[in-house]
Amino acid sequence: METKVNRIQNDIETLAKFTSTPGNGVTRSSYTKEDRLSKDYFIGEMKKLNLVIHEDSFGTLFGRREGSLKDAPAVMFGSHYDSVVNGGAFDGVAGTVAALEVMRVLSENDFANDYPLELIVMNAEEGETFGPSTGVTNSRAMMGTMTQYELDTVKNRFGQTKAEAMREYGLEPDLEEAARDPKTIKNFIEMHIEQGPVLDRENMEIGLIQYLAGIGRYTIRFYGSTADSTAPMSSRKDALVAAANFIAQFDERIKELGPDVTGMVGKLDITPNSNQFVPEYVEGKIEIRTFSKEIVEKIDFKEMIESLLEKAGEAFGIRTELDEIRRINYPNPTGPSIMNGENVEKMQLICEKLGYSYVLINNGTGHDSMIMTDFVDTNMLYVPSRNGGVSHCPEEWTDYESIKKGADVLLHLVMELSKEG
Repeated sequence: METKVNRIQNDIETLAKFTSTPGNGVTRSSYTKEDRLSKDYFIGEMKKLNLVIHEDSFGTLFGRREGSLKDAPAVMFGSHYDSVVNGGAFDGVAGTVAALEVMRVLSENDFANDYPLELIVMNAEEGETFGPSTGVTNSRAMMGTMTQYELDTVKNRFGQTKAEAMREYGLEPDLEEAARDPKTIKNFIEMHIEQGPVLDRENMEIGLIQYLAGIGRYTIRFYGSTADSTAPMSSRKDALVAAANFIAQFDERIKELGPDVTGMVGKLDITPNSNQFVPEYVEGKIEIRTFSKEIVEKIDFKEMIESLLEKAGEAFGIRTELDEIRRINYPNPTGPSIMNGENVEKMQLICEKLGYSYVLINNGTGHDSMIMTDFVDTNMLYVPSRNGGVSHCPEEWTDYESIKKGADVLLHLVMELSKEG
């Protein structure tokens, strides 16, 4: 059995039309008209396959194919279809369409699954819509880690809270209704475009994920005093010099912690940003990535950053400030999301059987799989991103044949996991 590239291409090109910015990438924010048009398309395709269709109170769409085992946990597979503003046609959608195509092939071939199969289609993965650390909404609601506080406080670019946007869309968010017992899910599998250059650069067809790095984000601020460029050096309270000192000390401290963590100050906003005046204010963004759960348990990163900020402030006579950019109900930084090792090995054998080249890969941004790993056996596979791996922009591109190969691997893994014994 194999998937059909022409149907995959048609699905993706059809969904790309559901955008609020025609001619300027795909903009399909959660809980919008474009979201609903896409969902209706998926529902129409699910009906053709006689799947049992259910939409929960957070907009997550399920298409279920029962198996011979009654009351057994389901093999769940899929991804999301929402996008950032002026995004691309493949992020999320490629994995969702691949999962839909897998269901088509199983139906056409009257495949006899023992465990039930569930196609999952999610509409609120992107964090851009409601701000940093507010994404992966559907998976968090399903796993019971979403909070009412987040629903009532974070807002989209239209000024709506998440709860208000959902109600306007036609949903009444119900945390208890959306939460699902993890014991009802045997496996969760997500195919996704890489959103990076590795597979394309190494000419590999499939990326098999062993883990996704954890992430921590912080905002740092330095409050000095502005002065003319002629001001004596001894009297200055230069916010940028203090920031530079902090960055050097932070970099040194992260390096001392070893290979289980990386960190950087990757963005600075400076006021006034001029060669004629002493900077009075600097705001920076820190990003930390973790590669072991032990490093998160061993180091209090917030305390470490606060200590370095305090030293920089005292040395240069300025005030400093730290804010965490964290997902509500989660630690900052999070630990890495570990995939099911046995299934990684299964996918390696599947790739070899199908003649698809593959590489073990452990990079990438956050995905719904990142949430699922804490609760159920989870696996991810990547297909190559072209154009240097760019994503979240109109230039995002993955060849349809590449998506078909990823869908084939997904198909064979789902078939294997759906059998008893």
